[in-house]
Amino acid sequence: MRLKLLLLLLLVFGCHPVSDDTTLELRTYDVPKGTVRALSYSLQNTLYVNDQKAVGRATVTPNGRLVVLAPRNIQANVQQLVDEVAQHPPTYENTIELHYWVIIGKPAASPQPPPAGAAEIQPALDEIVRAQGPQEFTIGHQFRLASLHDEKSAMEGDGLKVIQTAVQTNDGIYARILIDYHQHNKLETQMRLLPDKLVVLGSNVQKGGDAPDGTTLYYVVRVAPLVDGTKR
Repeated sequence: MRLKLLLLLLLVFGCHPVSDDTTLELRTYDVPKGTVRALSYSLQNTLYVNDQKAVGRATVTPNGRLVVLAPRNIQANVQQLVDEVAQHPPTYENTIELHYWVIIGKPAASPQPPPAGAAEIQPALDEIVRAQGPQEFTIGHQFRLASLHDEKSAMEGDGLKVIQTAVQTNDGIYARILIDYHQHNKLETQMRLLPDKLVVLGSNVQKGGDAPDGTTLYYVVRVAPLVDGTKR
């Protein structure tokens, strides 16, 4: 069962209805080694009722414990979840590898052929064209960056700096990514990545670098397949 689905089931069908006690309580939990970030990410997402309202918050203490601010009835369900994870700890790949592309796009009067080496991200380029109109694309950078589960990794060179922190969960990979391109184009985001899904992290007007004025940067990322070709 996926972690997020388990959380939703616990929160919706737990033995204590939400109306029992809405007073917020702050509690900390000792969780199995290597799971605190994954639990924090999943809980934080699940505690949102909608984009503007949350019934609580979850984060990680400096000493590696899970801390949750939520109503008492939800805290009971969080404890059940922590106990379940302790009894059946997940097994994750220790190394998480992401593939990155920095794409330079320039408006074109008519459809243009794809740039060399873009086969892996062609669906993302097609989506950009559908949204923005015909584009002439150039691959500015293409690279891979690996990091240990819940550890920071970085690369820097040729005007590009990338910092990645990622955790593997049963619900996908949650990553915090910072990209700094030629010190003028910065992007910092948190997101969930799924196998076989290309994600355009964001775009901003190109400044600096070798591209002419008026072009746009697109940052594309995907989860690398495992060494044996299988998916995470």
